[in-house]
Amino acid sequence: MVSYKSSDAIVSLLAPDGYYTYLNIPKGVQSKENPDETVIDEDLIKKNYRKLSLKHHPDKPGGDDETFRVLNRAQKVLTNPKLRKQYDILGIDLDDDEEHEHNDTDEEKESAPTTAQGIVQEIAGMVIAFLLQLTVRTMMMGAVSVFLVRYRWTMYPALAFLAYIAFRIVQSIRQAGGSPTDVLSPLAIAAGLMLMHNSLRSSWIFFLGEALVIFMFTYNSSSLPKNPLIYAGMAVVSMLAALWFRGLFWNYVTVVVLEAILALLAALAFPVMELVLDAILNEKLKKVGTKVRHHHAMLEKYYQSKMENSKD
Repeated sequence: MVSYKSSDAIVSLLAPDGYYTYLNIPKGVQSKENPDETVIDEDLIKKNYRKLSLKHHPDKPGGDDETFRVLNRAQKVLTNPKLRKQYDILGIDLDDDEEHEHNDTDEEKESAPTTAQGIVQEIAGMVIAFLLQLTVRTMMMGAVSVFLVRYRWTMYPALAFLAYIAFRIVQSIRQAGGSPTDVLSPLAIAAGLMLMHNSLRSSWIFFLGEALVIFMFTYNSSSLPKNPLIYAGMAVVSMLAALWFRGLFWNYVTVVVLEAILALLAALAFPVMELVLDAILNEKLKKVGTKVRHHHAMLEKYYQSKMENSKD
């Protein structure tokens, strides 16, 4: 927490709407082009700031570091539309230059997302990335199920590649150690491909092979913790997916299109959610700001009455 010197300037600057009061700047009026922004006399801010900065500069008689720093912060907030909007809501400056890391630039501080924006952007990124990865994996599985297992000239090279991967895993286990079960992954995929290759698409053998390959694709690309219940859930989902796909091209196309539509809807919906959450948060903060200003006004009246009574 920053410790401030006891001075009238500091008290005035840190009071609700103190940046406006001490710099003698009228509050901004609503912009006609953008109702969410306010228009303020920046020339007057710079003029009054220069005058006060000369008065409170640490090298000047009566000046001090804390007052000069807060005054500099006030000028920065009032001349920046985004920072000024945040300040106008509460009437106090929740951000302080000394509370940020010293290696952050001013642009990074001003462009940093608010809490609501950060949460929504993080969730949006995770959901969209998941849907896009799922779409790519579905396309890969469709290529395997519809095309690769149908022809010998594509099937045999795929089996040879999986055998090479298994060989490399065995070598790695011998040299650097590791779990022997790692070699089961390419072997299980190869077994699933052979079941699909050597059976009709409508048979239960093809279904088992496709479910096995889907399960191994999910297992290899998932970062979920190793847990029997999670494996059981993955197996159920894999079998349900295999029941739908059945090696049919248009079934895969349908799922890929649906996944792509969901990713597009997520990309369109999350910015709207961000605006809604930001509006709700600002409305709550405005109520807090009103209470802060009212509380400060009550305290001022109280101390003024005490001073008047003490004089009497």
